Amino acid sequence: MRRPLILAPSSDPHACALAWAIRQQGVEPFWTPSLRAQRGVHYSVRTGGEGTSFSDSLLAGDGISAVWNRRMQDPVPDCADEDRNFATWEWKLFQRNVFSLESAYGDALWVNGLAASQRAELKLVQLDTCRRLGIPFPETLVTTDATEVAAFIRRWGRVVFKSFLVHQWEERISGRMHAVGVSLLDGDSELPAEAIAVCPGIYQRYIEKRHDVRVTVIGDHLFAVSLGKGADGAYVDWRGQSKDPAFRAEAILLPSSVKEKLRVLMRELGLVFGCIDLAVDRQGNFHFLEVNQAGQFLFVEDMVPEHPVLGSMTALLLSGRSDAPIGELKPVSMKAFWQSDAYAALRDRVETRPPERHLFTLE
Repeated sequence: MRRPLILAPSSDPHACALAWAIRQQGVEPFWTPSLRAQRGVHYSVRTGGEGTSFSDSLLAGDGISAVWNRRMQDPVPDCADEDRNFATWEWKLFQRNVFSLESAYGDALWVNGLAASQRAELKLVQLDTCRRLGIPFPETLVTTDATEVAAFIRRWGRVVFKSFLVHQWEERISGRMHAVGVSLLDGDSELPAEAIAVCPGIYQRYIEKRHDVRVTVIGDHLFAVSLGKGADGAYVDWRGQSKDPAFRAEAILLPSSVKEKLRVLMRELGLVFGCIDLAVDRQGNFHFLEVNQAGQFLFVEDMVPEHPVLGSMTALLLSGRSDAPIGELKPVSMKAFWQSDAYAALRDRVETRPPERHLFTLE
């Protein structure tokens, strides 16, 4: 029997939804946040002239169709406190070694491979890859120098500021959540040199947008959605705007030339799955913004039910094929998942989560 391996904590909503969908097909996924560093569980790697092999005592002879590197965590060793620091690092490095061997689970499809996923997280690598492939993107500056930022704004008029990391924090007294988000800068914006010098920031030429596009890539399948205010235009950042009465999400067909460029980009980055953000300017030209190799994607089906992203990901993980069709699956949908016992159990597991921290977010 072959079944998918899901690397994610039990509190991850996307992993929960996929585990539910896979079980609807009569298959029990192997779901764990990491290698299990506990007594009675054993892992072995043998390598030599005849090749390299890996054995996992928990699999009991079952094969793995696909490895979904959703939210892999470090193993937590079962050991004495005085040994914990050493054992933790040994397990962490062992796991990194094992999961860097994409042959560790035979011919399983990695979604995504560890080395490729780590490299694809680097925004400058993404942009430089697009430059080499001839994929348009906004001119970009990364700096700690306020004079460079000021010159960049003078050149382009309006500039978008982004951080490398999505950073959130909570007020101790009120419990309110705050986040470093996308900001629009122009000639009237204050540019405090000391604040800008604290850490590097990403500054990009602002695109006068017709709308944004989110493309969810699941193997060979691309699901594109336009996001914006309908005829009224686009948001500076569409995330966080889904409650706006003017917000519109619509399924669209990408031009064949754009689809082919995105497929080439995914191959170049070594990714099987990814969430690509594009901006469409007033002339209808597409501009690459970023790809999140472990992004949120199930909200797409909520907004646009005709895009079966849950079923597509289920088929990919069950078959271990990037061209996996969903026609042979028993029907699954986000609507059905919301009504399932699996979702109710997920809510119970994370019931201490403040209301501002939604289970499914738009990232």
